[in-house]
Amino acid sequence: MLFPRLTAALGQCSRSVVHSKSYLKTIAFGRIAQRPMSAAAAPSAVPALTGYSKAMSYMHWLTVPAVLGCVGTVLYAQTLKGKPRGNMMFWHKSLGLLTGIIAAPRVAVMLTSRKPAAFNTNSIKAALAAATHYGLYGFLIIMPATGVAMGYYGGFGLPFFWTKLSGAAEADKSISGPAFKVHKFVGYYGKFLIPLHVGAAGFSFARGEAIFARINPFRAIA
Repeated sequence: MLFPRLTAALGQCSRSVVHSKSYLKTIAFGRIAQRPMSAAAAPSAVPALTGYSKAMSYMHWLTVPAVLGCVGTVLYAQTLKGKPRGNMMFWHKSLGLLTGIIAAPRVAVMLTSRKPAAFNTNSIKAALAAATHYGLYGFLIIMPATGVAMGYYGGFGLPFFWTKLSGAAEADKSISGPAFKVHKFVGYYGKFLIPLHVGAAGFSFARGEAIFARINPFRAIA
C-alpha cells in the first residue's frame, strides 16, 4: 500500500514541475516578445552628425589666419604713416588676395557638406548664431572681391607676397570707386563679426559644448 501511494505522489509532483516550467517559459518568452528592441538591436538609421566634415574643418582653419591677418594688418597700417604704412598695406592686400583664393572652395565645400545640428535650442540664440555665421561668409566674399576690383580696375595691380599682378591697362574709376566705398563700409562694420564669433565659441566651450572638437580636422571621423 505504501509504495503505490508514494509512486502516485511522485508522479503528481513531476507533472506539477513540468507544468510550472511550461508556464514560466510562456511568461518569459511572452515578455521578451513584448519588450521593445534595444537601440543596438533596432534597425540602424542615418547617424546624426557630431562634427563637420574634414573638408569643412580644414577650410575653416585655413581661412582663419588669412582673415585675421587681413584685419590685423589694416588696423596696424592705420596707425602708421609714409613708407611703413605702404609696406603694411602690401601685406594687407597680399593676405586679402589669399583670402579670396580660399573663399571660393570654402563656400563650395560649405554648400555641398552636411552640417551637425546647432547646439542652441533657444530660437533667438540660434537666429543670432546663424546671422553671425552667414554674415562672416558675406564678409569673406565681399571684402576680397571689392579689394581685387579696387586694385585691378584702379590700375595699381594686386600685390601677392613675393610678386605683384598687373592691374588694368587703363584705370576705370566707375568700378574701382564704388568698390572702394563698399570695401570701406563692409570692412568697418564686418570686422566686429569676428570678436562676436570668437566670443560665442568661447561661451559655448565654457558651457561644456564640444564646439572645437567638431571643427577639429584631426578627429577620427570621415
